[in-house]
Amino acid sequence: MKYSVIILSLLLCLCNLSNSEAAMNQSINLESVGNARELGGYITNDGQKVKHGVLLRTAALNKISSDDIEKLMKVYNLSTITDLRMSYEVAPKPDPVIEGVKYVNLRVIDEELFNRELEAKLKLEGDAIERLKLTVDSGLVSYDMYVNFLSSDSGKKAYREFFQELLALPPEHSLLFHCSQGKDRTGCAAMLILSALGVSEETILQDYMLTNTFNADLIDSQRKMLLARGMKESEIEKYMIVLDEVNPKTMTTLLSWLKENYDSPVGYIINELGIAEDEIEALKAKFLEQ
Repeated sequence: MKYSVIILSLLLCLCNLSNSEAAMNQSINLESVGNARELGGYITNDGQKVKHGVLLRTAALNKISSDDIEKLMKVYNLSTITDLRMSYEVAPKPDPVIEGVKYVNLRVIDEELFNRELEAKLKLEGDAIERLKLTVDSGLVSYDMYVNFLSSDSGKKAYREFFQELLALPPEHSLLFHCSQGKDRTGCAAMLILSALGVSEETILQDYMLTNTFNADLIDSQRKMLLARGMKESEIEKYMIVLDEVNPKTMTTLLSWLKENYDSPVGYIINELGIAEDEIEALKAKFLEQ
């Protein structure tokens, strides 16, 4: 038993080291923006590699510093920002206007339906912890929420336009996509483009889970806050997906749904988003290298 514990501890250390190394490899080193990383460097099933510095993913940009804007422009040659948030999220925390950069708001979530359900289930009042519990316990946020994103008309429209922006991106420029926390709607966007480029499901899940490495300190403080507010350790896990942590079950649930209904994420991209096979090949030519 003693040796089993030691071995398990060593494996956990190696896993944490691996995640830290992966985070360093994917980071775009922005000081004022959370969960800021790129998709470059991932290897596809046929041995090609996603180009570095072209496909950028982050949390919200409303607090971005002038230094980080300069970095996006000079280091990454930023051309397009696709903001996946709802209008009620954008209004109080708008993205900065950056000269020469195209801004597109692609609303993944059906705002009318969301606001109606939010008002009915949360009543827009009460203690923050009670609102958090209601959000999950009512089913408003769940392990099925990504399926809801991709199966809704608003989600299909947003991700279809996301692919059109990728196709229209000028050569040698970058596109940055984000939502509020850079983990859910952004995570689905990353999964879709990586799938289109031929990256394995295992790598896609690894990229998805990097949110927990980038947000480690924030997640730790949120867990401590919930404990301090009287929530039991055994209860916390299911509520963290509302905050800044991701759970692999949320993405694996989506991937299973895509396989069951479309054979693969690429089947969904072709049949529901209307992206033709020759357009997928154009994306590979644009974003992959040997």
